[in-house]
Amino acid sequence: MKSLTKNISKQLILLTLLLGGITYSAQAQRNPGPAQFFFNQYQANAAMAGIDSSLNLNLSYNKQYDDMPGSSVNKLLTADYNLGKRVGLGLNLSNQKAGLLTKTRVALSYAYHLPVGGDGQTLHFGLSAAVENNSLPINEVDGDQNDPSLQEYNSRGAYMDGDFGIAYTGSGLTLQAAMPTIRNYIVKETYSTIDRSVLYSAASYKINMGEELSSIEPKLSYTMVKGNTDIWDAGVNVKVASNLADIQAIYHSTKSYTVGLGVNMLSRIQLLALYTSETKALRTYTDGNLSLNMKISLFTKSR
Repeated sequence: MKSLTKNISKQLILLTLLLGGITYSAQAQRNPGPAQFFFNQYQANAAMAGIDSSLNLNLSYNKQYDDMPGSSVNKLLTADYNLGKRVGLGLNLSNQKAGLLTKTRVALSYAYHLPVGGDGQTLHFGLSAAVENNSLPINEVDGDQNDPSLQEYNSRGAYMDGDFGIAYTGSGLTLQAAMPTIRNYIVKETYSTIDRSVLYSAASYKINMGEELSSIEPKLSYTMVKGNTDIWDAGVNVKVASNLADIQAIYHSTKSYTVGLGVNMLSRIQLLALYTSETKALRTYTDGNLSLNMKISLFTKSR
């Protein structure tokens, strides 16, 4: 009986880790931060830190639309500011939890914005230094808490990582390329999951219109995912009523889609709600992802 109980406990532990791993894999394929597409581009590219003249504070909360046990919850806080003299600084804090697995990441970013011509034509370069930690609370495991595999998982500790990005902006055109995890190119084996982006690129063009229909910005992005299928995204952001509201729609090559609605309050506070449908592989088991986002812009200055 004791042996049977031990085997069942071990199976429960392995099942918990497996479910968490599946959830992280699905997140990587689905693009866990849909707000990075238009709303908070610094989230995906360090070169976008301090790209405008405000102190931008971004809060993001992402979770599964239903309450399936062990479903993922992602929390994000970013701040970026242009110090002047072409220098921007950024802070990126993220916490992802799926089942009992938790990943916490803290990154500090430095960006340099180099004018290269008229009409706001600028080259942007960004570099982040990051610390990432993966953990599992052993006291919450419903099983053998003395299992060596659990101790080994937590004993790996935190590790250093980094991001590098470049961008070009001018006359409504934005081109981007970023390496979100430099460690993947230096160290063959890391403590993180294999299903994560190692290269991100995007191109968009903003067309200014008038007052009722303020602007239309189509965008195409490509994400290379380590150990899984690469992702293509195509979307559009439409601003209406003198930039008072945003309407977003994005199609992902994972056969899912994102739709969103945002509102601009007092020219300093922006709210955005996004819904991302589940990928085709998991659509039978769970609903999509809900993302709530808020941006506060302070200390806007002329440059």
